[in-house]
Amino acid sequence: MVEAGIAKGLNVIDAFSAATGNKTLNRAYKMELATEKKAHRRYQARLDSLRFGAIAGGGVALTTGTLAVVNTAPGLWLLSAGGALLSLVSIRRWRRLGSRPVMRNFAPPATPLPRGAIGRDCVKRYLAVRTQVVNMSTSISVLHGDAGREMLNADAEAAVALNALCDRLMVLHQLSSSLPGTAAANSANSAAAVVAQRLELGCDSYDNLLSAAAELLASPDIGGAVNLQPAANSLIAYSYGLMRASDL
Repeated sequence: MVEAGIAKGLNVIDAFSAATGNKTLNRAYKMELATEKKAHRRYQARLDSLRFGAIAGGGVALTTGTLAVVNTAPGLWLLSAGGALLSLVSIRRWRRLGSRPVMRNFAPPATPLPRGAIGRDCVKRYLAVRTQVVNMSTSISVLHGDAGREMLNADAEAAVALNALCDRLMVLHQLSSSLPGTAAANSANSAAAVVAQRLELGCDSYDNLLSAAAELLASPDIGGAVNLQPAANSLIAYSYGLMRASDL
């Protein structure tokens, strides 16, 4: 009873530490959401404006044109021509507006595992290397915008698949904890070990990306050739393989 209470208290402490330790990822996630909402609002406002211009201009052109035919008033013809021009310009700009902006799918930080869970250290390592990638991308973006974007794009692609591995580890731990000593618990532990191994490989890919970024920062000519692409592609390819495997 006492041991269970101690374990529960330690898990609460771990959860609080994880929440405060993930400030970087949480802040980046919230900023990405805010940027996405702002871009969508701007696009929607522009779209609504062009729609209004096309409809209102056409309405004015039709109405005043009809009145001009009936009343033969030159001023109405000018007003009709202005409405038609407004409608035409709005329609042309509407067609050039394109589709809605597509933002990076920046994933939120994964949930840390409680003490004693298989793969807990892997999840901690994953959160640490991902935080380092986000922090370093900010520093690199100041010196080389394309390289910083490459790092963030690679993280956005990979984090979705690796977060899914962390979620699986949590579910397997809960299953094992709820049915101790059973065949189901043994199967859950075996599966958790395999998932943790896959997460470790993902962390290795993050490490390779960090190493490439460090080499870029150490380069005397940072504005020269960017050498992050191979490491970024490796991380994206691994996460893509994980997602394809989960679909099978």
